[in-house]
Amino acid sequence: MTSIYGWAGQILRGDLTTLQFTAEDTMQYAKQVLGGRGIAAQIAWNELSPKIGAFDPANCLIIMSGPLTGTATPGSGRVMFGGIAPQVYPTPRYTRSSMGGHWGAMLKYGGYDGIVLTGRAEQPVYLWIHDSIAEVRDASHLWGVDTYSTQQLLLREHGADAVAITIGPAGEHLSRIAIIANETENAAGQGGFGAVMGSKNLKAIVVHGTLPLNISDPP
Repeated sequence: MTSIYGWAGQILRGDLTTLQFTAEDTMQYAKQVLGGRGIAAQIAWNELSPKIGAFDPANCLIIMSGPLTGTATPGSGRVMFGGIAPQVYPTPRYTRSSMGGHWGAMLKYGGYDGIVLTGRAEQPVYLWIHDSIAEVRDASHLWGVDTYSTQQLLLREHGADAVAITIGPAGEHLSRIAIIANETENAAGQGGFGAVMGSKNLKAIVVHGTLPLNISDPP
């Protein structure tokens, strides 16, 4: 088996309607296109038709890191968000946004290079990912809470070493300019992807990982 360098090797696939999750091989995309931005675009090209609206359950919320994310490479911590975007108005179409901070690296340490979510949960939920395990948790107590307070509550639950991305009331109410936030200074601020999360009844994604990344030549 050929060694994989930089990538965790898995993309998490989830249907929030059925709450079913699977993992697929990152390399089926990574050998064809460049980085997380390329993989997100490839998934969208394969799976999103022009008839799908931003708030349709069939819309994909695509979240992808790159092969350098989680390494010591300077400036490599960004993570991409893609899908049919509500901010592109009056005709929503595919676009992307990106976020800095440590969440993308922690996702890699948690065993996944990216996440692709479809469907809509019956009630507010959040996703808890730790060392290649993904769990759906109830988020009813977090609905209506602002982004910073939500993160504080989630870190009390899952530990100070966990990292969370979340939406606030703007995303819950499907504002077309709603962001996805991490900490106080990192956000996916373009496209309105906070509203895409809100349309799926997804309040947050919390990650914590201890898995290593295989690096070809660390020095």
